[in-house]
Amino acid sequence: MARVKRSIYRQPLTPSGIRKIEEGTLNWFDPEMFANFNTGALEQYLDEKNRREAFDIPAWDWKKIWIAIAIGTLFALINQYVGLKVGMVVAGSWYIIYILGMAWRWNPPTLNVAATASNGAAMICTGFVFTFPAIFILAYDPSEYVGGSPLITHLPMTRILTISILSTMVSGILGVMYFIVFRRIWLVEDPLPTPGFEATVKMLDLSRVVSSEAGEQAKRSFKMTVSWITATALFTFFRDFPIIKGRSILDHLFGGPHYAAGDIIFTPEPAKYTVASISLIPIQFGLGWFMKARTAFLIFLGTMFTWFFVVPLAVASHIPYIYFNTGEVFDVADMSMFWPLAQRGLLAGTPYEGVPTSPALAAYQLARIMAIGTIFGGGMTALLKMIPVFKTVFADLRKVESSGEGARASYIPRKGWYEWPAEHIKVMLVVTLLIVFMVFWAGGFPFFASLVFAILLISLTFILGAIAVKVMGETGTEPVSATSFLVLIILILTFKLFGMSRSELLIMSLIGTTVFGGAISMSGDTILNFKNGLYCGNRPHDLVRGLTPGIIPGAIVSGLSAAFLSYGLAKGELNLPAPQAHAFVVFAKGLVVGAVDWNIFAAGIVVGVLIELAIGMGTAFGLGMYLPLGLQVPLLVGGLWRSSWEKYVLEPRYGGDERMKTLKLLDTYMMATGLIVGEAIMGTLVALYLVAGLIF
Repeated sequence: MARVKRSIYRQPLTPSGIRKIEEGTLNWFDPEMFANFNTGALEQYLDEKNRREAFDIPAWDWKKIWIAIAIGTLFALINQYVGLKVGMVVAGSWYIIYILGMAWRWNPPTLNVAATASNGAAMICTGFVFTFPAIFILAYDPSEYVGGSPLITHLPMTRILTISILSTMVSGILGVMYFIVFRRIWLVEDPLPTPGFEATVKMLDLSRVVSSEAGEQAKRSFKMTVSWITATALFTFFRDFPIIKGRSILDHLFGGPHYAAGDIIFTPEPAKYTVASISLIPIQFGLGWFMKARTAFLIFLGTMFTWFFVVPLAVASHIPYIYFNTGEVFDVADMSMFWPLAQRGLLAGTPYEGVPTSPALAAYQLARIMAIGTIFGGGMTALLKMIPVFKTVFADLRKVESSGEGARASYIPRKGWYEWPAEHIKVMLVVTLLIVFMVFWAGGFPFFASLVFAILLISLTFILGAIAVKVMGETGTEPVSATSFLVLIILILTFKLFGMSRSELLIMSLIGTTVFGGAISMSGDTILNFKNGLYCGNRPHDLVRGLTPGIIPGAIVSGLSAAFLSYGLAKGELNLPAPQAHAFVVFAKGLVVGAVDWNIFAAGIVVGVLIELAIGMGTAFGLGMYLPLGLQVPLLVGGLWRSSWEKYVLEPRYGGDERMKTLKLLDTYMMATGLIVGEAIMGTLVALYLVAGLIF
């Protein structure tokens, strides 16, 4: 008697689900579909149903696709600003597309294809958000100089932008193509749970059954979003735009020891044991709303650990502070000796430009190194915890190859393509290899180094992309930071063999990591769109066709905005902490010239390992450690408010009405998106004004 295949992912089928599948009467969005998610049998049934019937459902509309790509491209710019401001990005373009689709009565397959196209344009920015700014920081930020000079001494802007954008375009498309290999095994045969996908499927269901009343509500939600964007943008203008003698309106009205640049300060400079403040930053409230209380609180714990334990302990213990620009060692508790000089502007242009001017800020610089170690330690531990996953990744891929599924006919006679042709993977692999090699070589990098990088890129994107898809499908979190740190290590150690100058080595390694970040984000982020597509009747071919065009404008906008904003933050004109980029700066400096306090970094690694083992969020805890206290308070407030609102307002009022609960929750998503978008757009406009002043 044959044994039934076991799986750690599959859920048991319901009796009614079994009956409807056997009868062939189960349809998209039936109650039985929602009750049998991730059973495996449902997914195989729907995949065969889609193969037969999806051709008859109108899902492709170029007009809707271009609208979605335009919105996604705008979010590539928004994500760039938000990522540099708070260290994370938000997939807010999805909610805008869902609201538009509901208001304009798009059917679920069309809506999901449009959301997928938007996602391609918005999320290709990942590498430009996290890694690319490190190049500008190492070139222009005096606080990151080593021995009195920058590590990157020549920055050919046009050349590095061209290389980065073109390489990110083709590698992002390759990342999408690689997903074709993973789709069948991890979405159909042994479906990954992909936490949180149920909510988006429910939204697609609402677009199908939307009534005229609900359609009007969707239009009201969109108008509400515009109102939140407008109000938030206006507040950001008052907070940031230097309209009165180089100061903003709020700075002019309230500026002093207890208010500066949007921060309400409780411990004025020169602060000794900590810096307690609250930032007036709508973005963080919106992000906290999306996260809910638990996640926001765990990130805030990292911030509390820095400001109420590490910083005061470092000051009280008189920890030595190494200032690598001059090589001097100071007692962290004595750094306030620089405060009078900074107040009179006497540090600018000297080797001490950028030195922390209070004990608390000096201790915070050390805590940031620890935080970067925590991000690294937590990320690496998360990957090590996934070693069983790694084993099954390659076993699953071998299974696909041996079973012949990879060669399964994708073309349905007299109908068209169901899957995207697997043969195109090989074509795109060769195209990516040639283009990446040629643009790096033509851009002035060594011939063999360019060739080796192109080979490493296509190999690492496949191997680490498979891991990213599996981890994303199991946990709902993509390990971009951890895998990018691994890639940076590999690239720096590899390029050292080619005898490049220190500046050239850093530029090539950081551009390479940027390109990898874009590619792997496409592999990992794609899983949710394709999982939704399985349940709403999409052809995978349409999803790939929708995803790839958005990558091109998204990469262009991401690259240009990253260069512009990174130049401003490195020059000290923009108040953008850029935590992920600074993490790569510290890591690169340590690998290339050893300019990092390895003891503090190692202590951070230990913290990251322990937190990851204890609560499974070591990287998020490390990100919280890195950021100012004031920046994180609105995040916590947003998360707590969301959870309280759901418990005390949403559930009592609409407890049994799932449709109204989803619509009301979607309303709040639009509010949160409006807070994020409004500040990001106005913040970018202010940045354009300030950076233009630097250039012209």
